[in-house]
Amino acid sequence: MRTIIKIIGIIALLLLVFDQSRSIYRLDDSHYITVWKRLGNKCIITLDKHYSIFKPSKYIETTNDNFVTIVIDKQLLNSDFALYSGQDKTVNIVGYQNIVIYKNDNYDEFQKQYYDNNSYKRHHLYFSIDIKEKLISKFSED
Repeated sequence: MRTIIKIIGIIALLLLVFDQSRSIYRLDDSHYITVWKRLGNKCIITLDKHYSIFKPSKYIETTNDNFVTIVIDKQLLNSDFALYSGQDKTVNIVGYQNIVIYKNDNYDEFQKQYYDNNSYKRHHLYFSIDIKEKLISKFSED
């Protein structure tokens, strides 16, 4: 009986550790993004450092094989961010109020709004990630 309990405990611990695969990226001195790949092809992204085993109160939920770009305008206090989903994958937003979401077929509109002549706009933070491959690109210029 003790052996069965130990085996179940080890399996539960391994599932918990595997489910806690996350990366925290620093954008600048006051902006961080946590990318938390979870079991069941779910990924949670939050605009802060997040260490808890529970979901944060504000987050973006998508799949582990999506590509997203997040743009934060550091001068606008009433806007959380803009998000571009580079693939036709599900994106759910929880807790954030003032966001703009661009799907794959709205790339031209996204680029027109957040880039000047294919260059980054001043006072914006840009964070792109291929979640599956953990390939990131970030840019900030003031």
